[in-house]
Amino acid sequence: MTRLALAVLLAVSCGLNARASSDGKSTESSVLDYALASDVDTLDPHWGYDAVSLFVVDQVYETLIDFKGESLDAFEPRLATVVPSLENGFLSKDGLTYAFPLRLGAKFHDGSTLSSADVKYSLMRFLLLDREGGPSNLLLYALVGVRSASELPPEQIFDLADKAISTEGGSVVLRLQKPFAPLMGILANFAHIVSKGHVTANGGWDGRKDTWFRHRNPAKEKSALYARANGTGPFRLESWDRAGKRIVLLRNEAYWRKPASLARVNLIALSNSLDRRKRLAEGLIDAAFVERRYLDQFQGLPGVVVTDGLPALEAQNSVLLNQRIETRENPWIGSGKLGDGVPPDFFADVEVRKAFAFAFDYDAFIIEGYRSKAIQARGPIPAVLFGYNERQKPWPFSPYQAEGAFMRARNGEVWARGFSLSVAYTEGNSERRIACRLLKEGVEKINPKFRVECRALPESRLLDEFRARRLPAFVYRWILDYPDPHNAVEPYLHSRGYFASLLGYANPRADAMIDAGAAEIDPAKRKALYRELQALAIFNAPAIFTADSYNIVVRRDKVQGWLYHPIQPYGTLYEVTKIP
Repeated sequence: MTRLALAVLLAVSCGLNARASSDGKSTESSVLDYALASDVDTLDPHWGYDAVSLFVVDQVYETLIDFKGESLDAFEPRLATVVPSLENGFLSKDGLTYAFPLRLGAKFHDGSTLSSADVKYSLMRFLLLDREGGPSNLLLYALVGVRSASELPPEQIFDLADKAISTEGGSVVLRLQKPFAPLMGILANFAHIVSKGHVTANGGWDGRKDTWFRHRNPAKEKSALYARANGTGPFRLESWDRAGKRIVLLRNEAYWRKPASLARVNLIALSNSLDRRKRLAEGLIDAAFVERRYLDQFQGLPGVVVTDGLPALEAQNSVLLNQRIETRENPWIGSGKLGDGVPPDFFADVEVRKAFAFAFDYDAFIIEGYRSKAIQARGPIPAVLFGYNERQKPWPFSPYQAEGAFMRARNGEVWARGFSLSVAYTEGNSERRIACRLLKEGVEKINPKFRVECRALPESRLLDEFRARRLPAFVYRWILDYPDPHNAVEPYLHSRGYFASLLGYANPRADAMIDAGAAEIDPAKRKALYRELQALAIFNAPAIFTADSYNIVVRRDKVQGWLYHPIQPYGTLYEVTKIP
């Protein structure tokens, strides 16, 4: 599963009267009050999977490597001193062994020195924490070959992880069972390094083989680093007021690089966009990442710069189609038969899926939902990503062709008997509401026996119903965990992917191509595989891919050095400066 709610509105704000930090060195130009639309979920870098939590984690902790500037496929060292490559010899020619020489002089915020044991422990903890719905599967699959630590006996999982990660002469070495091209992006975005001593002292896993399983899949608040932080990053945690939804970060004066310009950052959850707009107009808010539906609230404000057209790494607001609906105690499918409901295998018929794809008005969705600032999606791979084929033809809006597909479906029974279908979307999300409405209008115009009901659900309930396989269809999106086409196609097209596994989609050809693409180290061969997968995603229609849009950053002109990266849309604070 990916990070949740990346398009949540966020804002950066500074107080007109700057508040001094604990070291007394803060000035108005070195303090930011950063207002987030939602609260932080956890401070544990190996448990968190939502965008707001990981934004805070990225300021406090560091990974071995990071993305270089705004690049999606170039990296630079962080706690490693070298980025492994075939050219420098730290990546083996067979693509199986990666060596990371370590920056052993770096200090944790408590003053202890980073060691190779900390790095191995951190990677092992990321693998073995394996909380339900969390990010551990990303590295488990790459290093151990499983998607969950529960797939094998505990002793075997530990031994495989211990064999895959070793410390050798001041380096950490990763040994893969087979090549996995997206590995570097996963390491850059998730594998944060923690202090083994700090975790152990706070009741966490002590690193031993005979104790790890009792720490697997902890409850959020039971995680040792839930409300504690001790990283090597440019900012350190001063406090987290969970009741007040406030976090205070202070500059790490002992940072191994030049200390950050900002001395203090105050983070507060502030959900009302009109309130943010008011503060921006008054000069209290300095920058904002704004959902497009709220953009008109922020345009035309004096001293405010709007940057649009920023690349987004997501398959936006797709219509997901369940080919294997759970029937037990399921009110979503009516009678479970054509006419006054839908059968559990309704969408297993490719003609039904194609008919729905033909019935959706893509241009109307882009105009109404995105204010024309989008293009029609050509499958799940975002346009900004390697492997995307701009020449791939998407489904057209064609009621005539939709009618023909409906007539062919289930030997004519769908056309003759009709159906009653419930489609869910996230409560409060206007784009998804519009998508559902357009699908309803398009389908119902074709045959009076066709009925579609749009039902809004809180996101948590929608996800619960999806995981229980009860939803016949719903509008949702996939936000990439790392900028590689593997993470775009696998969820929709691989039989063990996040969506496909729960929605009953299985295509042996797709499985084989996805596995081959992940293991292929030749870029040209990878590109060919992903272009074929992109075509398959359209032709076979496991979902209706609707729009490929852009992100927005809104800031006051006093804020400089704001680095936008598609995988880190909240930005990073290390580079930020403020003009007095």
